[in-house]
Order: sequence, then structure tokens, then C-alpha cells
Amino acid sequence: MSLTLFVAFAMSMAQGDPVETARRGLNACLTTYTNAALDAKTAPGEFTKQASDACKAEKTTFVEAMVKSEMQYGGKKAEAESYASEEAQMIVDSYVGSYGDYLSSSTRHGQ
Repeated sequence: MSLTLFVAFAMSMAQGDPVETARRGLNACLTTYTNAALDAKTAPGEFTKQASDACKAEKTTFVEAMVKSEMQYGGKKAEAESYASEEAQMIVDSYVGSYGDYLSSSTRHGQ
């Protein structure tokens, strides 16, 4: 199989992956949320406090998709839930970590 064909196949598989779809949904929501906070000039400390409560539905969808995926590979439910929650928090943390830079440079996330 050629490398190009393999990459195309891998990309098409990722597009149908519920975990990746949920991850994209969470990232899109957090980008919108972050840009709204940047527009409002929300202080970094306040943004940090609020970010954990942002995009609850998308976070839940992501965690549920990850747990289901992990369980399909024989993982234990408690471990899958812990791993999925950590992954969701890492995504939120990446937005929190970059917020101050975007605010100080007057730029927007995702642009």
C-alpha cells in the first residue's frame, strides 16, 4: 500500500471515530468560549475559574466516547473513566494555559 493511500485511509478512519468527533466538538466549543472571553477581556484568573465549567455537554460527550472506546479494548470502567476525565481536563488546561498569551497579544484562539 502506498504511503499516500495509507494516509488517506487513516484520515478517513479518524473522521468516523466517535472519540475524534467528540474531541473536535469539545475543541470547537472551547475555542468559541475562549474567544468570547477574549472579546470580553476576561482576566486570566477569572477565565481559569470559569473554564472548568465551560462546554459541559461537549465534555460529557467526549468522556463518554472515550470510556466506550476504552471498554471495547477490554479496559476496566473505572480506569477508562479516570483516563477520559484526565484527557478532557488536559484539553481544557491547554486553553487555560494559552489564554494569557492570546489576551496580551490581542489575538483570538484558532485564527
